Amino acid sequence: MRGTATILLCRLALGLLVSVTSVWSDAFSTTRSERVEVALDAAIHIHTQYSTGSDDLAEVVDDARQLGIDVVVITDDDLLEVSYGLPPWRHLLRMERSYRSLLGSDTLTDYLAEIRRLDELHDDIIVIDGVESAPFYHWDIDPLARRATVRSWNKHLLAVGLDNAVAYRQLPILGGEGNWLAGRRWFLLWPIAGLIWAVSARIHRRVRWVVLVICCLFLGDSVLTGLRQARFHPYDSSQESSAFNTYFDAVHRSGGLSYWAHPEAASTISPVQALGGLAMVASETAPHAQDLLSTSGYTGFAALYADHITATEAGHEWDQALGAYLRGERHRPVWGTGEIDYHENVEGNRLHDILTVVWVPTPSRTHVLESLRRGRHYAVRGGDERLRLRRFEALSDDGAATSGQQLSTVGESRILVELDKLNGSEEFTDIRLIRGDASGAQVVAHINATTPVQLSHVDFVDEKTRSRYYRLMARTRTSMLTSNPIFIQGPSSR
Repeated sequence: MRGTATILLCRLALGLLVSVTSVWSDAFSTTRSERVEVALDAAIHIHTQYSTGSDDLAEVVDDARQLGIDVVVITDDDLLEVSYGLPPWRHLLRMERSYRSLLGSDTLTDYLAEIRRLDELHDDIIVIDGVESAPFYHWDIDPLARRATVRSWNKHLLAVGLDNAVAYRQLPILGGEGNWLAGRRWFLLWPIAGLIWAVSARIHRRVRWVVLVICCLFLGDSVLTGLRQARFHPYDSSQESSAFNTYFDAVHRSGGLSYWAHPEAASTISPVQALGGLAMVASETAPHAQDLLSTSGYTGFAALYADHITATEAGHEWDQALGAYLRGERHRPVWGTGEIDYHENVEGNRLHDILTVVWVPTPSRTHVLESLRRGRHYAVRGGDERLRLRRFEALSDDGAATSGQQLSTVGESRILVELDKLNGSEEFTDIRLIRGDASGAQVVAHINATTPVQLSHVDFVDEKTRSRYYRLMARTRTSMLTSNPIFIQGPSSR
């Protein structure tokens, strides 16, 4: 009798829990949601010989096809250039350093044409256009040390899917056409007034010549700009966030997708001599995951790439950005992608080492871009030994939702997960299920199991439950996986 009472009490306690997690296979007797989708392996952030890559674009596509990749997103550098001008004639007295790039080498039109040709040529792979940009950098000058440091040049952004040379050229980046403001040409002709005054006024000859020379210098400096004013310039660090937001807005207006590339990657270029040894010039960019919060309007960020990543940890920058969305402070969620940042075919940087797996109704460029826009994907690292997310779904009597989707429900719902290895092997897996809302995020399930794994997590939503989300992180010795969130809300939530 005491044993029966104990069992009843245990059952009652379990029934009162807000959530329950298990790895029991009988939890998966629940019917799958009715949908037919295809999982496509996408390699995102690829460089070719058009900029800093070592391979021809066609060779990259052929290599991807041999590896079984379904989508490649080519993102060669649009402009690799830094410049510094001495005041007050920043353009007349300017020094610059540039490298091979689409705008610097005037190959953007050929680049887009080749991407379209390869996309049409092959039925088994989708080739999508994009660029990598360094929209803003600023100079830190130490005259006593005779040292100049360019900062933030390695804060890179991706623009994807614009498919238009004019749109790419008009992106607001330092040194690019899109950085110029229109409608202010005559304002920069003021030195002409000074020239007229110097010629007509009754002043000493030496004064006249000084004024004439200064006005000519200013006029020449203005002419070099095309009589235009720049939106941003590299001499004011306070413009940084505004410059990035302006870039994101421009991509959005053109119908494209925009991403923060490698936000925790540091870059330091050792000082080199300049001006015949009179000065030293260096480049330094610190890890900048905090920029995920100080900027807005972008589609997503690299949640998996070759460096160590902390922004995806529970409660860190990604969850803070998602919380801001649930509070109404952001117009749309932030999605995570896998980013290979491919330059050459070497061990650890093969095209399939880091992928973004995209769920689409049918394979097409349009569907891939739309699924990326809506968060219908997950990021995975591991090459041929990578993890595979067979199922990640929130299910209730009111319906179902997967990554990038929202489930509106009342009562009990289940978060169902199925994981295995692509090669079918058994491997010890560390799995974390993260739940977040407008006030924060935490790990609500932490399980260690051997692949293949099935996970069921029970949640309860009532009329007053605030909007929340679930996302998944998994790791084995050979692979890492990060999912995009599923949103759940009660009827009265946001």
